[in-house]
Amino acid sequence: MASTGLSSSAPDTDADARRVDVVVGLTSYNAAETIGAVVQAAGQGLALFAGVSSRFLLADEASTDGTRQAARAAAPPAALVELEYERGPAFATLPYHGQPARAAALRAVLQAARRLDARACIVLDASQQRVRAESIGRLLAPVLNDGFDYVSPVHLRHANEGALTKGLVYPTFRAVYGVRLREPAASEFGCSARLVEHALDQDFWDAELAPIGIDLWLAAAAASGGFRMGEAFVGERLVRATTADLSTTLAQVVGALFADVERRVEVWQRVRSSAAMPVFGTPSPLESDPPPLNVGALVDTFRLGYRELREIWTWVLPPRTIVELRKLTEMPADRLRFDDRLWAGIVYDFALGYALRAMPRDHLLRSLTPLYDGWLASFVLQTTDATPQQVDDRVEQLCLVFEAEKRHLISRWRWPERLR
Repeated sequence: MASTGLSSSAPDTDADARRVDVVVGLTSYNAAETIGAVVQAAGQGLALFAGVSSRFLLADEASTDGTRQAARAAAPPAALVELEYERGPAFATLPYHGQPARAAALRAVLQAARRLDARACIVLDASQQRVRAESIGRLLAPVLNDGFDYVSPVHLRHANEGALTKGLVYPTFRAVYGVRLREPAASEFGCSARLVEHALDQDFWDAELAPIGIDLWLAAAAASGGFRMGEAFVGERLVRATTADLSTTLAQVVGALFADVERRVEVWQRVRSSAAMPVFGTPSPLESDPPPLNVGALVDTFRLGYRELREIWTWVLPPRTIVELRKLTEMPADRLRFDDRLWAGIVYDFALGYALRAMPRDHLLRSLTPLYDGWLASFVLQTTDATPQQVDDRVEQLCLVFEAEKRHLISRWRWPERLR
């Protein structure tokens, strides 16, 4: 178990143990440039709730750039508690989100929130470059005032941003758990004391993939536990870039998703539809320019992957899928279109191959990269001139296909010998 010691930046350590209404958990790793603005925005957001007592909890992952000092300078006097906790062994590869011990940091925050008997907890990623006070309020108000247990952010993005979430994580999560949570792996969220208790009782905290999958796993625990969930518009998400390449990011994110699907098989096989959830706030206009994306390079990667990996794909994909992929490689680059049923089937077959250990899991997940590149090229070509609403509509169409194709995932999972 991780230590839950409280080390206060204030001289009066007795104040650390008193009950508070709201805990603001800050997870950080070398975020000196951004943490001050995050703390200030959180403080302004808390000011929207008159008479509510609060405490800032800093779970810093041994930063070396002055992150702790920057947090102390930005926090209100006597408001910041620095958590001391066991970080465990370092993850072999730096997680895509840039926080090597995130699971330990999150557990320390939730354990401290329980000790402080907080009514609500909001977790923030200190590496965010743009946090607004009203966004803090939207994540927190439903928990404090309306009895919600988990509130996830919805970030407004350009069509080619967050594509891994739009095209794979969200559709799979929604179909599997029956919850239309658009960002199930978000690194910020609001939650209730009831969910804090439930989350701390889960057995995944020390799992191998916990440092990279913990955010998604917490969302899955809420979705599978019958908790009251909602979403809140929080504007654009701007974080500093990480060094993880696409193949590593995809292997980590999809591996964490597939691991949870394997863990909760008894739950999701009983889910037959998805439910919408309340959304708080309204989306704000995008202020940034869309990032450049070379569609031609994506198509080339897809075609090269087919030539070099199709023999490997036969371990998890049925022959008819391989044939359809061959036809796609022969299409002109500007006319490439991945059928939604084809893409859903590929994702589900890879999930089954992951569970059956059809090959070393890291090899399996990385071999998905060219297929994802092909799907992404197709998606971008379809949404280049689309409005944000049209992009959402296109994602909704994809999600409905994932839900419809789930019956095939269930049958393959129950009778894997019929995979072919």
